[in-house]
Amino acid sequence: MPKSFSDQLARICPDPIIGVDRAGYITLFNRAAEKLLGYDAKEVIGTLNIADIYHPPEAGREVKRLMYNSEINGYGQIQGHESALKDRNDRIVPIQISATLVMENDKEIGSIGFFHDLTLRKALEKSLKQLSITDGLTGLFNQRHFQSTLVKEIARSNRYNHPLTLVCIDMDNFKLVNDQLGHMAGDNLISFMGSLIREELRTSDYGFRYGGDEFMLLLPESGQQQSLTVAQRLLSGLVQKSPLSCMDNAPEVGISIGIAELQPKEGPEQFFRRADLAMYQAKHLGGNQAQIASDVPTTSEPATRSVSAC
Repeated sequence: MPKSFSDQLARICPDPIIGVDRAGYITLFNRAAEKLLGYDAKEVIGTLNIADIYHPPEAGREVKRLMYNSEINGYGQIQGHESALKDRNDRIVPIQISATLVMENDKEIGSIGFFHDLTLRKALEKSLKQLSITDGLTGLFNQRHFQSTLVKEIARSNRYNHPLTLVCIDMDNFKLVNDQLGHMAGDNLISFMGSLIREELRTSDYGFRYGGDEFMLLLPESGQQQSLTVAQRLLSGLVQKSPLSCMDNAPEVGISIGIAELQPKEGPEQFFRRADLAMYQAKHLGGNQAQIASDVPTTSEPATRSVSAC
């Protein structure tokens, strides 16, 4: 194929094409590559090594290794490999690359790669993943995400010997709201609780809608007393801002809260059980209050102390 013809194909190709010599210096940089990475072909050809725009740097070495691994795609080829490049402004661009060695007189003189921008696909994947772990009514994480996050944060707490607290929340008299005011009022109340919880969370905290009217908070780097402060603000916030407060004959609604701080060698089930039992203790004592589980892990009802709504 005449070189002029191949150059024309490279210019009109909608996907970025980058060619390099054996040392990795760029020899071909089409218009789509210019648009993707922000460089002008004239400034990179012969002067910029492709290793300098892979992110991280070892990603380029991985591409080269795969190129020479005949067991994967055949010697001198790579197909559909996902990696990332840095553009002129150091923005990370996810890409998919298919490449082949360029031979002349049976000697390798370089390689040519076809790059596909994965930015939109990655954004969509991230959005879909977020939807899969988010409760639609409250904007909090869902129960599915709670299980994996609990295990992960327990491991992190143990690794760094940092505190971790689990807060279990259950609404009082929620069934009466649905029965007397209808499910729309119940949904509004659940949505309000989600907003109230999100207002109290730090960026490092997690809030979950665990069930119908059950919520979980996972608070890394927080001990019992810090979590107790969060609980008190939730109790006060529900009293002061409840969407039912302006409705005639609305049932009195509160929240029962159980708090447990992770103990040494405590697993997810035992940790969860202590917070859950503390919550039921709060409900047993009349509701609309918080109970702190004892420091000693137990399989029976834990000793607790409480703080009630103002």
